[in-house]
Amino acid sequence: MDDERGDCCFDDWVDHWSKRAKRKRTVAGVTASVLAALEEAGVRDRSVLDVGCGIGDLAIETVRRGASKAFGLELSPKAVGEARRLAAKRGVADRTSFEVGDGSKARLPNADVVVLNRVFCCYPDVDQLLEHSLSAAGAVYAFTAPPSAGLTGAIMRWEMRFANLWYRMRDRRFHGFRVFIHDIDLIDARVRAAGFRPVRSERRRVVWHLGVYVRPEGRAAA
Repeated sequence: MDDERGDCCFDDWVDHWSKRAKRKRTVAGVTASVLAALEEAGVRDRSVLDVGCGIGDLAIETVRRGASKAFGLELSPKAVGEARRLAAKRGVADRTSFEVGDGSKARLPNADVVVLNRVFCCYPDVDQLLEHSLSAAGAVYAFTAPPSAGLTGAIMRWEMRFANLWYRMRDRRFHGFRVFIHDIDLIDARVRAAGFRPVRSERRRVVWHLGVYVRPEGRAAA
C-alpha cells in the first residue's frame, strides 16, 4: 500500500466510524465477536497490539475488559486522532496509545495479544504484514478476513470485483485503493508455522472469517 492511501480513503471514512462509535462500543459488528473470542483466549492483564486499528474501538475495549495496555497502529492520521479522543472519552487514555504507521513496513512492538481486524483485505500482498505481526505476537494472535473458500468465498470475490470497479471509477479520490481476498488456508498455515494453534476458526456475520490462535506456553511480551 502506498502512503497516499492513508489520506485518500481511510481519512474519508473516519466521520462515519465516529458516528457509529457514539451509538455502539464497536464500529463493526464483527469486532464484538473478536472481543468475545479474545476474552476467551485470554486478554486480561495482557498487552494488546491492534494493527490497522481504525479509530481504536477494539483496542480501547480490550483495555476496558482487563488488558493491561493497548497500542494501535493505523494508516490514517485522522483515525489516530479520533482514536486518542475516543480513548480519553472512555476513560482509558492512560493505558492506550495510537500512532500512524503501516504494519507491513514498520517494526511492530511486541505484545501478548496481536489483532488484525478487517486488515488483510486492504493489502494486495500480506506476506510482510504476516511476518511483522507474527513476530510481535507473544501469546494470542487473531484476525478477521473475508472467506476465501466455498460458495461464500465465490460470492465475496464477485462483490470485491464490483467494489474495485467502483474504486477504479473514482480513482482521483481513492488513488489506487483496492480490496482483496487472500487464501485463509495459507494464512492459517503461516500462523501455525509460527508456533500457534487454533482455538477459533469460524464464520462470523456471514462475510468474515474469524481466526484466533494461542501459543502453548506463550512467551511474554518484551
